[in-house]
Amino acid sequence: MDTSGLPESLRARIAERSALSPVDKVRALLHGYVHDADSFDEIRDELEDTASTNTFFLKQYLVALETVLSEPQPDGTLLRLVAGDGNRGLDDPTDAAAAAYLHRLLETLRTVIGSVEGWR
Repeated sequence: MDTSGLPESLRARIAERSALSPVDKVRALLHGYVHDADSFDEIRDELEDTASTNTFFLKQYLVALETVLSEPQPDGTLLRLVAGDGNRGLDDPTDAAAAAYLHRLLETLRTVIGSVEGWR
C-alpha cells in the first residue's frame, strides 16, 4: 500500500501496526472482529465490510494467523488468545480446540479476502 500521500500520523500508525508480532496481530484481529460478536456470521459480515474498503490489514491478519498456527506456541497461548482476547467460551478449553477455532477464523478470513480480490 502506497502511504506517501497520507498524513504522517496515519503513516506512523500503519507502520506501528505493521510492525506488531504475529501473536499481537492475531490479538488485534480477535479484539477488533471477534470479541464482541454474537456469532461467526457476524464476524464474517464485519470482515466483509472491512474487505469491501481495504484488505491491507486483513492480509496481515491472515499471514499472522497462518504463522501462529504453523509454529509451536507455548502451552496455553492459543487458548488464551481465543478465550481471553476473542472472548470465546470453548466447550473443550484446550489449545487444540482453540487451534480449531482459529483455523475456522483463518478460512473465513481467506474466503473473505479471496472474494474481494479474486483469489482463494
